Amino acid sequence: MSTKRAPAQRKTPRPGKRIPTPARRRHGLSFAVRLRGTIALLLVLSAALTAANIAAEPHPNAVSALEGTAGTAGFELYTLERDVNYDKAGMKNPDTIRGTNIADSGHGTVILTAPRIQEYAALPTALAAVTINDDNTSSLEIIPLSGGPEAQVPLPGAGKVELLRAASKRFVGFAFSSTPPSQQHWKTLFVYDTEDPSTPPREIRGLDGKPVSVLNWAFVPNTFSLVVQNESGTMFLANALAAANPAPLGLHAEFHGFVPGTKEIYVVDASSDPTNKVAKNSMIDLTNGTVRPLDLKTVIRNDRSWPGATVLLNESGRYAQSTSENTAGKVTSVLTVTDATGSATLYQPDPAWSRIDGYCPSPDGKFIAVEATAPEGAADRYPVLPAHSPMRTEIIELDTGTHARSLPGFQPSWCR
Repeated sequence: MSTKRAPAQRKTPRPGKRIPTPARRRHGLSFAVRLRGTIALLLVLSAALTAANIAAEPHPNAVSALEGTAGTAGFELYTLERDVNYDKAGMKNPDTIRGTNIADSGHGTVILTAPRIQEYAALPTALAAVTINDDNTSSLEIIPLSGGPEAQVPLPGAGKVELLRAASKRFVGFAFSSTPPSQQHWKTLFVYDTEDPSTPPREIRGLDGKPVSVLNWAFVPNTFSLVVQNESGTMFLANALAAANPAPLGLHAEFHGFVPGTKEIYVVDASSDPTNKVAKNSMIDLTNGTVRPLDLKTVIRNDRSWPGATVLLNESGRYAQSTSENTAGKVTSVLTVTDATGSATLYQPDPAWSRIDGYCPSPDGKFIAVEATAPEGAADRYPVLPAHSPMRTEIIELDTGTHARSLPGFQPSWCR
């Protein structure tokens, strides 16, 4: 697909001017005349206040780059490209989200641009994007893939959005923290129905019936249910459609999402044996609540290196993991795949993109997306989810290690 040029950044409308209050009317006017004057005055003041309030509310930051004739079908993969450079006028270059299909070539189709994009989540016919305002608060916007107008999600107030996720059809969820000095919300989990935009986001409540502050969470694939881990590690299963009683899933140190193609979640706990510091890996089957231990073969590495995240590839314990090492101030990484028979190198970036930051498999389990960072990359210093620029996403075939695509940016949608 050819890359489309994004339109120029929209300018924020100027606040509406308050219309001055008319001078007091002369005594002796008839009641009807005075009543008409009072009504007219209230209408004028109401219009002025409405204009001022609308101007004070946050405005969408993202600009759709899709034409109105664009189709509504989504892409197989999206990436976010941040740009820390400035133009000759001193304006920061915009960030960009692109969509692509594995069989395509090039850098993909530009979906939207904005001055600072923190993160996004993909729905079948739209993208949800968190953009950063000038005061470092968040805006959450829904951008249709049909090329229609952007819609702003009504947030609970001024604050920061993070941990944005999307269900397979219509829901998005996010954690929201109020801007100080407000103490109303701290990483409070909300869900929002994009098919019912008139209804504000709804709080998800925990086992105690109170709004929950989250450490991690995820939608159950192809459902409107969600797995939540609160800040104390307690996990439960909730419903995005209704305020039904949640189902407990136990207390766990780490929650690492779902095994591809299943409704099993991967959790990690400290060993109950004080003489054995090896972490305890387990799988929880959400269809019946059963818990089974997961025996993962260890990757052998030297003392100077450190491991990346353990990303399960199937229910039998096959997993991907990076190993990184700092040599003379330069970090180099390699990605291995490990199963019961041992470990094998799947991918090693070329020297220009030597550090691996993240990775996850495609929904069909045929590919893995790998985030690679250039050693000379500059920190973008975003207030939430800071990263480096430039970054790129490599698409690797899991069975063969064949390099399929290189895409600008990071945060591949398979990992969201």
